[in-house]
Amino acid sequence: MKQIEFDQEILYVYKLYFFFLLCSLSFIIGAIIFWRFGFIASFIAFLSCSLLSYIAMIRKKNFLPPEKKLTIQRMVREITQDTSPLAISRFASQLYFYLHETKQAISLLEKYLPTQDPLLCATLADILLREGRTRQALFVLRENPYTISDPLLLATQGHVLQQTGKYQEAVKIYERSLRLSQKTGFPHNGAPWFTQILLSLSYKASLHHSLAECYFILEDYQQAKKHIRYGNMRLFDISLWKKLGQIPSDPARNYTKLR
Repeated sequence: MKQIEFDQEILYVYKLYFFFLLCSLSFIIGAIIFWRFGFIASFIAFLSCSLLSYIAMIRKKNFLPPEKKLTIQRMVREITQDTSPLAISRFASQLYFYLHETKQAISLLEKYLPTQDPLLCATLADILLREGRTRQALFVLRENPYTISDPLLLATQGHVLQQTGKYQEAVKIYERSLRLSQKTGFPHNGAPWFTQILLSLSYKASLHHSLAECYFILEDYQQAKKHIRYGNMRLFDISLWKKLGQIPSDPARNYTKLR
């Protein structure tokens, strides 16, 4: 089955759950050894297995999605039971990322855009940005009444501005998104509370890294280093850490401009 290249924010959550799964197995192994050989052997075994679990998480780069047929069946069942903006946003994301039905995904989101739901709006803008339609993405974001008060909408707007080379504007938007996220958290996508916490940490780390990229382009290296450090502090997986040397000199130059 073809692998899907997940965004770093989502990939981080997948990798953490993979680590937790391996750690639970490590705990079981430790318990068995404790029963047979005592505490010291059990403790050593648990630490060794946990270390191996961490290494396995670091080396894990991709996760296979469910079978396409199973995904379609689940999508149809969910959308017939729930037509809320949240469900529509999920459905459109699956259409775009899993089934590669770009036109259908955009059309569906545009149909429900009058609901003014921030997650739905951000999902549409993100897809438009990926398709190189930056002007339309920015228009969709700025037409939403929550455009300056929702952290996810602000973060998405920052991505658009960054991709088009407007780094000063992107910095202001990212900074505002970070400030608001301290109060409200994000993204609110209906995930279980623990997944929501992990996503919030992951998105904040991504914001700090995006700020570091912008500051690096603006030649404010002190701020760039600071935000790289803040972003890395929120990531348990060191394979996702950023370094100053990994930041491109000007990513907007190689970006496909407005269509």
